[in-house]
Amino acid sequence: MYLDWTYKPRRRRGKGCFVWVGLVLFLALYLYQQRPDWLVRQSPQPTAPPTRSAIFWQAEAEAHIAAGDFSSAIAALQRMAELEPDNAEPLVALADLYMMARQIDQVFALSQQALRIDAENVAALAMHARALDWLGQYEAASDFAFDALDLEPDNPDVLAVLGEIYSDVGNWPRAQAYLDEALSIDPDNILARRNLAVLYELQKDYERAIVELDRAIELAPNRPDLYIEKGRQYHYLDEWGAAIESYEQAVAVAETSFSLDALGWGLYNSGDSLQALRVLRRAVELDPQNGAALAHLGLTYYARRNYEAAAPLLEQAVAILGDEESRIDYYYTLGLAYIYKKPKECHLAVPWLRKALDIDPNASSALEGMRLCS
Repeated sequence: MYLDWTYKPRRRRGKGCFVWVGLVLFLALYLYQQRPDWLVRQSPQPTAPPTRSAIFWQAEAEAHIAAGDFSSAIAALQRMAELEPDNAEPLVALADLYMMARQIDQVFALSQQALRIDAENVAALAMHARALDWLGQYEAASDFAFDALDLEPDNPDVLAVLGEIYSDVGNWPRAQAYLDEALSIDPDNILARRNLAVLYELQKDYERAIVELDRAIELAPNRPDLYIEKGRQYHYLDEWGAAIESYEQAVAVAETSFSLDALGWGLYNSGDSLQALRVLRRAVELDPQNGAALAHLGLTYYARRNYEAAAPLLEQAVAILGDEESRIDYYYTLGLAYIYKKPKECHLAVPWLRKALDIDPNASSALEGMRLCS
């Protein structure tokens, strides 16, 4: 007889099976309706990065300034100003950076904005006074400076600004007195040292100006504007090797359109127009709105007899600079470039020659251009 060893007797299905099924369904329905925390709790989401505070951006700006990275410092201060729209300090700090680059319109706008926030902010008053001084509005500049002095009579920056204003209006004894007072309060005040150097420069005492600028550079070695002003003193002394070295130091500290323009123009004036072209082209690439760099590049092309390149550059320059900042040589050189280029374009040359003659009716270059077009 064959036996099937895999055979298992079937169990009879009882009522217990239905009970268990009912309990499971009841529990599922209950949990669906109650939704306890442990059931609906989601997996933890990644925490959003914290928003950086204004203090963080202030520290970032200070670190970038110390390293000579002024573009990053400007970006950090702009972020700080956005986070603290009622704080005048980041606007004043921004204005100070733009002052180093001699972007005076920016300095004026930022200091004005700072004063709208806080009309008695001494640093903003002093910065606005400097902007007005550089714009040639000396009486208005002195008003703001004296307002600042009324608030803080012993503030060396304010005294230094007054020294700068009095230097520019030709009252050198009063300028010297304010600068001496500033330095007696703070011998390491960089602005007072710089302004004292400018006072000596105006008096044609270039050696003493260099001494003061060296002291300022020792205190602030990452300030490109100080090296540029030192180079200018060597320029006046006709010491071109030292001048170029100083301009190169400015570029090494911060390669900006402003510093490259100073180096390129120094190379041009020292007789090296080929290197000047290379450096000035870079200056214009970094800031196509730098009117001085455009003018210097145009003049250099003119000296190289590339009149076709010189004319449009000089035209751009005078459009940006306007009549107040454009020099007479920009006008007559632009006119002559249109005359000497091929084809000659006297109809474009004559208006610029006339602008030069409006400044100086005896300007020989402009008169020669008019003769060539008569």
